[in-house]
Amino acid sequence: MTDLNPLLHRVERLKPDNVLDIGCGCGSFTIELAPHCKRITAIDISEPLLERCRKEHDRPNIAYRCMDGRQLDFPDGHFDWALCREFLHHVYDWQVVVDEMLRVTTSGILIEEPLDDPRSDAKRNTMQEQRLFLELQAEVGYPHYAHVTPDQLTGYLRKQGIRFESEIIRSDEAVTFEEYSEAWAFFAEKSAREHYWLERLADFRRELGDGQLCKNDILFIAACK
Repeated sequence: MTDLNPLLHRVERLKPDNVLDIGCGCGSFTIELAPHCKRITAIDISEPLLERCRKEHDRPNIAYRCMDGRQLDFPDGHFDWALCREFLHHVYDWQVVVDEMLRVTTSGILIEEPLDDPRSDAKRNTMQEQRLFLELQAEVGYPHYAHVTPDQLTGYLRKQGIRFESEIIRSDEAVTFEEYSEAWAFFAEKSAREHYWLERLADFRRELGDGQLCKNDILFIAACK
């Protein structure tokens, strides 16, 4: 079976003392990390999401704080490891996040990001659906951008003189149209053109016909200082 969670498995092996989790969202991944870390500081820019974290994923070794990953309110070397999972494509200037992660750590950083790869019809269909969703999210002011490419991320680390290892985990596992589009109605309702966006989605589904969608590939990077 393909390992689709390399970041978690790396943390299981490292058993770090003091970890920074950037862009924790609703905390569903942070809670998976908790048994393998002595202390976790999990940050997100959304206070409502953090309130949900405190209610649903409270643990003695997790502290949730509202903070922008591009401006970390921590001194240099405050953590041994910093990690982010499916976060960099939520900020336009993701390089600043990487710089901050490196600044506040002594051991290194762990990054897991979704990837695009047009190697099959299902992958190309998925990329088309994601481009359409980006249009909707941009209209309602939600920060979400095209996925960072492996060359962009590894090239940036090389330029900074950072040692790292990288791995691409490929997946062709099919997902249903409903799985990929479950958030569509939520964002459409926030726009001033809800009917228009629902029609765009319906048009795409008709164009898709019997075509499939599939999970994204994953880029995993472990960079050591």
